[in-house]
Amino acid sequence: MNIFTKRMAGVCSALCLALSAYALDSYNAALFASVTDAGEVVDSLVIDYGKDATVKAIDKDTFSVKAVASTEKAREGTDVVSYGDYEINRKIEKVSVKKNVVTLYFNKGEGATLAYLSSSRNYPAELSYTIEQKKPISFKRGKEKNDSYTAEYKCDGTVTNAETAVFESVIIEDGINYQLFSPKKKSNTLIVWFHGNGEGDWNGSHNNVAQIRANRGAVAWTTKEAQKIFGNAYVMALQAPDTWYYAQKDGLLDKAEKEIMDVVKKYAIDKNRIVLAGCSAGGYMSTRMIIKYPNLFTAAMINCPALDVADERGGETPTDEELSSIRNSRTAIYLVQGVNDGVVDTEQCAKRLFKTLISGKDTTAYKFEQDFASNFTTTQTSDKKYVLSLYETTDADRTKAKLQFAEDYNIDGVTETVEYSNHWSWIYTLLNNPKTVDNISIWQWSASKLQQ
Repeated sequence: MNIFTKRMAGVCSALCLALSAYALDSYNAALFASVTDAGEVVDSLVIDYGKDATVKAIDKDTFSVKAVASTEKAREGTDVVSYGDYEINRKIEKVSVKKNVVTLYFNKGEGATLAYLSSSRNYPAELSYTIEQKKPISFKRGKEKNDSYTAEYKCDGTVTNAETAVFESVIIEDGINYQLFSPKKKSNTLIVWFHGNGEGDWNGSHNNVAQIRANRGAVAWTTKEAQKIFGNAYVMALQAPDTWYYAQKDGLLDKAEKEIMDVVKKYAIDKNRIVLAGCSAGGYMSTRMIIKYPNLFTAAMINCPALDVADERGGETPTDEELSSIRNSRTAIYLVQGVNDGVVDTEQCAKRLFKTLISGKDTTAYKFEQDFASNFTTTQTSDKKYVLSLYETTDADRTKAKLQFAEDYNIDGVTETVEYSNHWSWIYTLLNNPKTVDNISIWQWSASKLQQ
């Protein structure tokens, strides 16, 4: 360093010191998410002021948070539009202050990380969060104390989700990509999840995340409750390269079976302990898998299987003969759907399959009343191999009917009733809500089949 450089460095140093008295301190904010019944949302934001700091005088009105979700870059060059891009001010429901760390908790009814595209896909959005401090706070670091402290905040849009972080992304060339959860304790059980049509890949992105973020279809099986019931289990959530309706056209049945068996071999899964679960288009795929591989799965939880629309969406609606062949399968089947489903006709889907399965068998039925969620009626065969739970909807008109669910999205500790599409009956299964006539939950029913 020459003399001139040394002098300039001294000048710059003095200048920076002088400016620091007027410039606002800057802190990074981190985003955290969880998967709600309606999909993944950013549910909290954390600001760390540094381990030697203490902050006070912070409430729900101290900050305002603007959230922007955009799929514009992903859609560039296509005619696809988004129904899920947004620009909103997040509602702060609660604030936690622990010395130097401030956590803002948002209403869980907003702030989705996926946007629904006109191509019928849930697609990861690019997120941008802007935090503004609206009121001064009390700040202390060492001997420095300021009761009118104001700072700036930065957020890079990166989201941390502990529920989805437990999965490993597996990319299969010319195959079906999937997410795999491996339990911490030794296991010989595998749960396979086939997602709905909205979670298939789009435009060759290989995103391989929509199937674990769009609803609790995959993460439900990794919860402590599920892992205890199933005695620890691997969870395999495959993502259709496009749609499960192409199961036969694109050879997806053979590819799925091969990849399932690869996991079975690699992790020493007991072939008598493979559970199948699927919803909507994934319910169609599940049905097709059982037809082609009648002894692959021991138990299946099939939600609103989209059998009636398969022909018009590139698939093949199963024939009566194909459905009847399932009776020769070892697979025990629990079906769930809304009484009036506006997307796929209950009469032609769950009820049609169940009627075929129970041919010539005695059945019993029982109605369950619920305080916040929809009531439902369960019908089952005497051997409990085939079970059907139908949930009441708010209207007899399929175009108006809704399903009701118990939620606490404003995190005040009080459960409330919310209404979703009459097609979203899979939420009940993912909450372990359906029960057999003798009051056995759907997860416990499935697990009991593995012990036989």
